Formats: sequence, structure tokens, C-alpha cells
Amino acid sequence: MVTKKVIDTIYKTCKRRPASPEELDIALLFEQLPLEHAIGIDGDSLIIGSIPESSPFHSLPLGHIHGIIDFDDCVAVALHSSIVFLDKETDRTSVHIRQERPSIIDRLRYNLSNPEP
Repeated sequence: MVTKKVIDTIYKTCKRRPASPEELDIALLFEQLPLEHAIGIDGDSLIIGSIPESSPFHSLPLGHIHGIIDFDDCVAVALHSSIVFLDKETDRTSVHIRQERPSIIDRLRYNLSNPEP
């Protein structure tokens, strides 16, 4: 099961992209996922057919992928600020988008412009 702690760990362990896309475990996607996901490689992009073409996660440039992680029930494709989870049993997908925390300067500006009563 993927929890918030697991998601945070994925972001920490996949901070940087590999030196080249050949270092990614792309074979894991073809071995572990059902055909309904319609995984494919088109040039320098990973195509996920189970995600609509209108979505920005339908076609992922290989150079932007930080890691591919295998879990019991899904496979995660980690990017800089998001993670695409692909279910191993069905064509179900889900996406986690990381929320950027406001910087200390932003928090200070907010507190100064909105004083408490």
C-alpha cells in the first residue's frame, strides 16, 4: 500500500534523474503491467495508453523520469514533482502531484501582509 510516508520516500530517493534513460528499469513496465495500460516507447517518450491523450501524463519524456519503482500492487514512475502509479491488476492509474511548500520569505511576506487581529 502506498502511503504518504512512502510517497515522501520516493521523492527523496529519486531526487535526480539518472545519467541516461538506459539506466531506468523500463523493462519492469512491460513485465509487471497488464496489456490494458498499453505501455510503449515512441522516440524519446514513454507512452501510457491508459491515460487520455489530453493529459500531460500520457506521454512522458524519458529524460524527465527519475525512477521506476516496483510495489506489490503497482509500479510507480517518479518525476521531479509528480509520481504516476500504474496498477498491476487493472488499467487504473493515479497521479500524485507534489505541493511545493512556501519559502520562508513567502511565509514572512504573508504574515506581514495579513496581521492577526
